[in-house]
This record gives sequence, structure tokens and C-alpha cells, in this order.
Amino acid sequence: MSIKTIKTIHDQIVIPFHKAYITDDEISEVVDSIKSGWLTMGPKTVRFEEEFGQYIGAKHSIAVNSCTAALHLALKAINLQKDEEVIIPTMTFTATGEVVCYFKAKPILVDVDKETHNIDPSKIERAITSKTRAIIPVHFAGQPCDMDGIMQLAKSYELRVIEDAAHSLPAWYKSQRSEVRSQRSEVRSQKKKRY
Repeated sequence: MSIKTIKTIHDQIVIPFHKAYITDDEISEVVDSIKSGWLTMGPKTVRFEEEFGQYIGAKHSIAVNSCTAALHLALKAINLQKDEEVIIPTMTFTATGEVVCYFKAKPILVDVDKETHNIDPSKIERAITSKTRAIIPVHFAGQPCDMDGIMQLAKSYELRVIEDAAHSLPAWYKSQRSEVRSQRSEVRSQKKKRY
């Protein structure tokens, strides 16, 4: 880290969390957007959705302003109801649990694997109840979760899986992009739930 990236605020050293790599190309695109009058949902958004979809190999891609918004839409799509439960990892951003609360549902914290810092599939089953509706595995710091174990549990208990890949772009899980698995993560099984 160079001395230029370390700043002092009120005589205390502050080390930045992240220093964005922004070139003149990005600055020109922002200026062009402002001058075009399209600040939201304009042609650049459509282009981004198309290019991002191609990049991750998905048929469809929808841009939202945050992963919180994406999780909200996904939970709405599965029709999450009041008092239902969603399993989430202990190592995540607060929005993962907060978005569950938007529905007056209950986030259930499950501990993470000490090596990967991802949700530990061996601990998920103990947290499943008759009210459990979904699991939100968060692929942390570029390290995809053990999706085979998670999907096996989800299938056994007829749970939905909504993968949070915001922290892992681009990452691969067994030769498949982690962010692409999410589009196929909804589980439709005819098996009876076991509790």
C-alpha cells in the first residue's frame, strides 16, 4: 500500500477499505450519461444488462441498485410470508438478514466454515424447521459456498435457494460460474418435508 492511499482524519490514520480503479473511459461514460439525460434505466442500463448476461452466460440479466434490492426481488418471487424462516450465514452483510425482515419473516443464522468463511452445510440441517422456506448462501470474498451440500439439503426439505454472489464476481464452482448457478437454484421437488 502506498503512502498516498493512507489518509489521516482528525490525526488518526485511516486505511481505505477499497480504492476503485477508475480510468478516463469510465469518467467519459458517466459524463456522457449525465449529458444524455438518462440517469436511470436508459440505453446504457440495457446495454449493461445484455453485456453482463453474456459475460456470465445467462439468458436474462436485470440490473438493480444493490444486492439488497436483488435479494428483496428474489424473496418476493418465492412469495416469502410472515413468520417463515430463511437460513443465512453468520458472516454476511447486515442486509442479508434485514431483507428477510422486510417480509416480517425471520432470518436464522447458521455458523460458517472456519476455513472458507462460507455457510457450513453440515450445520444447516439443525436449523431447518417446519417454518423454513429458503437458504441464502453468501459466496464470501470470491470463495463459492459448498453448493452441492446446500442443494442436496434444499432438495430434501423442498427449500428454495437464493445465492448471494455479490461478493464473488467472478468466481467458479466446479467449472460453473457461481453467479450463473443462482438462476437455476430454485428447487422444485415433490418429496415430503422431513423434520
